[in-house]
Amino acid sequence: MADTSRGLIKYTSRDYNSIMEEFWEIVPKLTELWKPEADADPGVVLGKILASAADMLGVNVDQLANELYAPSVQQRKNAERLFSLIGYSLGWYVAARTEVTFKNANAEGGNSISLDFGFNGDNFSTVKATTDITDQPRVITYNILPMTNSYGMQDSRSRRETVTGSLDIFTDSDRVTLQPGESVTRVAIEGHLRNISISVSDVKANNYIITLPSQHIDRTAVWLKAKSNLADEFLRTRWTQVDTTADFADGEPCFCVTYDNYGNAQLQVSTVLNQLENYEENIFVVYWFDCSGVIGCVAQNVLQEYEQAIPDSVDFGAESLRIINLSNTIEQPHTHTVTGKSPETAKEAYYNSRQYINTWDSLITLPDFNRFMNREAGVDSAFVIDCQKALEINLAIYKNGLLTDEQKRKQYITELDFPKATVNNFNWRNILADAGVAEKDLEQGTLPFECRFSTMTAVCYLVHNDFNDATDYMPAEFVEEAPLRYVNQTSSAPAMPYMNYTRYKPPVSFLDGVVADYRGLQAMSVDLQFGYARVFPWYVVGEIYPKTPVSASTASVIIAKVKEALALYFSAANRKFGQKPTVMEVVEVVENADDNIRYFDAGALKNPVINWGERRDTGNGQILTVQYDIDYFNPISFARYKDVGAGEGNIRIAPDYVIG
Repeated sequence: MADTSRGLIKYTSRDYNSIMEEFWEIVPKLTELWKPEADADPGVVLGKILASAADMLGVNVDQLANELYAPSVQQRKNAERLFSLIGYSLGWYVAARTEVTFKNANAEGGNSISLDFGFNGDNFSTVKATTDITDQPRVITYNILPMTNSYGMQDSRSRRETVTGSLDIFTDSDRVTLQPGESVTRVAIEGHLRNISISVSDVKANNYIITLPSQHIDRTAVWLKAKSNLADEFLRTRWTQVDTTADFADGEPCFCVTYDNYGNAQLQVSTVLNQLENYEENIFVVYWFDCSGVIGCVAQNVLQEYEQAIPDSVDFGAESLRIINLSNTIEQPHTHTVTGKSPETAKEAYYNSRQYINTWDSLITLPDFNRFMNREAGVDSAFVIDCQKALEINLAIYKNGLLTDEQKRKQYITELDFPKATVNNFNWRNILADAGVAEKDLEQGTLPFECRFSTMTAVCYLVHNDFNDATDYMPAEFVEEAPLRYVNQTSSAPAMPYMNYTRYKPPVSFLDGVVADYRGLQAMSVDLQFGYARVFPWYVVGEIYPKTPVSASTASVIIAKVKEALALYFSAANRKFGQKPTVMEVVEVVENADDNIRYFDAGALKNPVINWGERRDTGNGQILTVQYDIDYFNPISFARYKDVGAGEGNIRIAPDYVIG
């Protein structure tokens, strides 16, 4: 600390104004020649120089200090070093991808169309958009990847496999013949295909590193091929991309994409290169896409101008080929769309890294387990609780004065939701008494809720693949809680199919994979179990008022857009356990689904806008609308949006606004 008795500036004075005030205060103590009213006075000039220099130094010191801590780091290169300490890598460019469907639009009996999506040695077939997502004129090129109709089936929002993982897309032939009405789908990736060539000997001399002359690289779409010379075909040796150099396998030709200290992309080639015979004189060819990141996304059905890489003498006519593409401005469940991303900033990395778990760390707290479950491939939403958390949830329900005793009994977590302890090692009566449970409740001989939960257990409630089964999985388990029954809500109302809720657990084969990942974390201090989540299907009822009257066909299109917007917004990947939809959310989604919608009347059809139920086919030609008891909704419950289809009790355009 500075000695202020000697008239020096205090260490707490950091900015220009505070330093100047200190200076004016101490100068009279040090000199008799003092004229603060004269800017030309040498003392004043020196004082201002001192204050300016100290102010600049103080700002720089603060800025340097901020770069040392995750919440305040600003520069990406410093963030990379900080977050690498926990194994987190900052996101780089991601090329937008989408599904493109080519359909023969000729009428029945018309001509067939033959397409070849093969690679011509320099380029893939392409389609283009002439405007970006802001409707500004800009050419966005998408490359059709051959043989990719099954690409991405294992992808999820938490994991993206590399394109090179399973497919050789550099085939010179991918011919498809479409009869009238037939279609074929391929995956398209945004960007401009680029390549460089370098001799194997130069790669070895450069310490097995290939520097790429580009910044806008999607590291999941990089290929390393080898040739004996540039005029020949590719060699049979298959170079496989891995995530890090730690994944290099002995005897396996591998490479990975890394970055130098200045953020320049480079390829690190495995030293197995030394073990390959007759490889010294060969040439490496590296292919990649220069992508646009987030501004490379496109809206639905805007890709046109198909240009085939393989020359074809057959002119089928542009009007005969219909091109359909999915929007990739938002990731859509059960599709191969990928939203383009730009490099992650330091601030974004800070928030995202808080959801990251180092592979070699143990799972200790409940937030750790929740992050682990939500990052698992195929998991749309997850919620993990232990014995203590289950007890806290039930105590919170018990103390909620806004609930009736009947509602509390419905919401409590019981042995149906959480495994019951086989051995009672705790005096639950005393624990509950200390927690505020009334003596009258304890003296009844039965506790107000089931509390003998199994200790040392983490129970996971998961939504897998938006409740849909993949073909290679055993079926998910749907169990109805309380048999389907019929009740009369009023004396004059007909009997209504009614039940409490549906219990759901993902397929066993999928859960086995999650347990296998859990073992790899070396965190077997608790038993990992999977409980049945309470699932409450719901649908929307209401009337849409357009800005102008519309035809019946246009009304159908608007309703289709609205239902698509609702399905995306309320998809399992975008929702959390214990989160109910709100009327305001529904109204906002509906009104923003189409420009021609003036407002959405949620009460026009004399039904709640949010209806907890679903339609079921009884198998004998009868369709029942089953209602669910929302009083059973608790923190381990999931609200599943499920459109009930066409018919009454659904979304519709106001009849007065439909022409014809």
